Amino acid sequence: MQDLARLAPLLTSTEGEAAFTLAFDHDETNRPRVRGTVRAELQVCCQRCLQSMPLAVDAAFQLSPVTGLGEAERLPAEYEPLLLDERLLRPMDLVEDELILAIPPAPRHAAADCGVDLADYRQESAPEASQRKESPFAALRALKRDSDD
Repeated sequence: MQDLARLAPLLTSTEGEAAFTLAFDHDETNRPRVRGTVRAELQVCCQRCLQSMPLAVDAAFQLSPVTGLGEAERLPAEYEPLLLDERLLRPMDLVEDELILAIPPAPRHAAADCGVDLADYRQESAPEASQRKESPFAALRALKRDSDD
């Protein structure tokens, strides 16, 4: 995992390995495609307790290389577009992309497994919210009334 420069900053540890398969062929309409799977156990940061947690990834994908957005829009629904830069395809970039896409925006342990007790952060009532605070402009309002008189 340490060789995957875009993925590494998203992980709490780059230890471990990813297993993947890639198949390059053409579909029945002679459209080029890349089919693959990737499996890994990533170590990510739980956004609730900020501790490291394992995230199992088991993803399958089917891509079709395209050179522009117009071509991507014409792809059948079962394909994801693979935008080619310089008409080159780097297999490890495909694997890294799929691993990055598999990480949720805010990974969290299951509530029972998390190091944070959520009950500690629930407030039964907010006394300050229930008491009406005087407006900071009340003094100005009083001054204005005094000057109008």
